[in-house]
Amino acid sequence: MQYLFNWGSIPVGLGFLARQRFRIEKSPKGIAFGLTVGILSAVGQLALFAAFRYSPNASVVTVVTSLYPLVTVVLAVIVLRERLTRPQVLGLGFAAAAFVIFSF
Repeated sequence: MQYLFNWGSIPVGLGFLARQRFRIEKSPKGIAFGLTVGILSAVGQLALFAAFRYSPNASVVTVVTSLYPLVTVVLAVIVLRERLTRPQVLGLGFAAAAFVIFSF
């Protein structure tokens, strides 16, 4: 299935290139960011496949991977000093509870 996803991204990439009139990024910083995102994405996909392959409980892997926005929220609080509202804190609590419930 991942193979088909890669083929499906080619028309999207060509569309973005056409929108930019096929001008490719020449900034070393932009190229470094693009390569970093690509490499981390590939490593993340491989880690996900390894987790599904070697984990005895696929439901735990599914729940943990679906909680990836939790990392973004925690980083926003730590790095950007964002403040969470009560409903947001409640949502984080429910997400943590879901992880604990599905791990058993």
